[in-house]
Amino acid sequence: MKNFENYENKDSIARWENRYQDKLTGWERGEVNQALLNWLDQGHLQPGTILIPGCGRSPEPGFLAELGFDVTGLDFAPSAIEHQRAEIKKSPKNLKLRFEQVDVLTWLPEQPVDAVYEQTCLCALQPKHRTAYERQLQRWLRPGGKLFALFMQTPEDDGPPFHCDLEDMKTLFDDSRWYWQDVGHITSEHSDQKQELGRILIRR
Repeated sequence: MKNFENYENKDSIARWENRYQDKLTGWERGEVNQALLNWLDQGHLQPGTILIPGCGRSPEPGFLAELGFDVTGLDFAPSAIEHQRAEIKKSPKNLKLRFEQVDVLTWLPEQPVDAVYEQTCLCALQPKHRTAYERQLQRWLRPGGKLFALFMQTPEDDGPPFHCDLEDMKTLFDDSRWYWQDVGHITSEHSDQKQELGRILIRR
């Protein structure tokens, strides 16, 4: 078990794990997000090293590994990591694919990576942790590395998932640290009147 002392409270792991055990996983699509497919088709995302924080049981890590990416998936729910590691055993042996049960607010890779695919982690964090998470994303990426972010849009007042207002995101990921690309804008439909606004940011 990794050190999770810095996470928002000691009950977080159990709370998210219980959602998996109780099948309260409405965020799961069961298929690769169309936004990711579009970014790949448009050539914005090229094979290299990539992190997927809050990967859960999503198929994206294995899918990207099969395309030649060197993938690391992060989550702190034990059953999510167990699921992903079981899937590795069904995959070709030559894939560069690994999973870590960690606290995303403290964990660091051995080397900065080329890209981060941010699908469901930011919106799952309490808003008070957003600044710390943005700093982590900066640390994870090499200069010039790309953040492929899907910002959750929800009419609900509380969460998770928490609403990620685009203007608030531009303040969080400010111009001194990030360059917001004018290309690759995507709207991805989610469940229950939710949408994800896809944007590509480059780490300065």
